[in-house]
Amino acid sequence: MTEDMTPLMIAHQIWRFGGHIAALVCCTWAFWRGGVHERTAAGLIAAGWLLSALLTSRTGHGPGIYVISIDVIILLAFFALAVWSRKLWTFFLAACMLNSVLSHFTEHLIHFERFSYVTAIGFWGGWATLICLATGVNGHIRQQKCQAATALPA
Repeated sequence: MTEDMTPLMIAHQIWRFGGHIAALVCCTWAFWRGGVHERTAAGLIAAGWLLSALLTSRTGHGPGIYVISIDVIILLAFFALAVWSRKLWTFFLAACMLNSVLSHFTEHLIHFERFSYVTAIGFWGGWATLICLATGVNGHIRQQKCQAATALPA
């Protein structure tokens, strides 16, 4: 371990790259096995993830107005998906994204520590949304199995 790499920095790198891997796996699973609602959510997550990576501020002073704008747009899209689908997991998905967006604005009002800010954004806008999506895909798969098991033979 170099002197530049503190344990906190190593944990941050694991958190960050682990999130990228989890997003890739979860979105791929949703496109492969999910229904229309799961695929829509995966598409929104993937689009937000890619656009945020492209537009993240390289100055080290936070995500910047473009990334915050993307998060607000994704929040509105998740809210529309929740109203459209009427599935419980989509309401939790929208709530998690609302927490992420509110974390952006709270940080600008209160100026809490960078570690707390990155953790809140990473958890609510990343890990929690992926957990909601995975829950939706799992529920869709279970629903298909139940329908197949109860289908009458022809």
